[in-house]
Amino acid sequence: TEAIAYLMWTQNRVFALDTEYARLTLFQPSDPKTGKKLQALANDPYFVQSAVFLDSDELVFDYNRFFHLASYYNPDIKRSLMIGGAGYTFPRDYLNRYPDAEIDVVEIDPGMTRLAREYFRLRDDPRMNIIHADARVFLSSVPAGKYDVIFLDAFGTLFSVPYQLTTVEAASSMHKALADEGILVANIGTAVSGEADMFLRAELATWKTVFHEVKVFKVKSDRDDSELQNLVVIAFKQPAVPGSADTEFASMLAHEVRDKLFEPLPVLTDDLAPVEYYNSIAQRHYRIIESK
Repeated sequence: TEAIAYLMWTQNRVFALDTEYARLTLFQPSDPKTGKKLQALANDPYFVQSAVFLDSDELVFDYNRFFHLASYYNPDIKRSLMIGGAGYTFPRDYLNRYPDAEIDVVEIDPGMTRLAREYFRLRDDPRMNIIHADARVFLSSVPAGKYDVIFLDAFGTLFSVPYQLTTVEAASSMHKALADEGILVANIGTAVSGEADMFLRAELATWKTVFHEVKVFKVKSDRDDSELQNLVVIAFKQPAVPGSADTEFASMLAHEVRDKLFEPLPVLTDDLAPVEYYNSIAQRHYRIIESK
């Protein structure tokens, strides 16, 4: 088995390995937009979880760029929390973009961090504190008002969601950990409408019970609302205060989903969070579309 794995890596740059929490595949595809080579990481057969350019630190995934909308609504970011490290591409970009800011990264899987160090150029930085823990356990010990922003990128695939981070109890813990003008920014794989939108509707209903305001952004504005896609959802403790929209921000702000009434589903709770059921419907929808 080790010989086959070595052959796959040396000849095709494909390597599969297990951590305590996941079965992972490392490979080196080309970016479809630029043709540049990537180092990529996947933990399911359908989607890439993390990727980095071999020759630059530019962000590969567009949804990561949307995370920076946090600084449009709060230009004075000093202390942030990221839930879900994976390849640590966004935390590294965060440190470059906000030289006076610090970030805590909670990653449940130490094996993921080891991979990030070996294959994704993760290096120690005094402004980045890595914590290997379950995010819910960690949040229970966070002092109130500690963070300006919480970035949530732990929904590893469109079909595998840690339910304990989706519930109203989790939202309440994140709300408490945020400063008075704090913001939660989350990446969610879902549809905007149609039979695959149930997780989004349930999550929005949940967050709206805790946060003052919630906004939804389509990462790819040309994607049909019924298609599974990356959405960036931003929840605010106080009414959202627009900042100064330069060209970068203006382009992203134009992707906001406006004038759509999301029919709410029951609020997700620790006692009842049927996210696997909701996402099984999305998975079936995805497979039907892909098979056509």
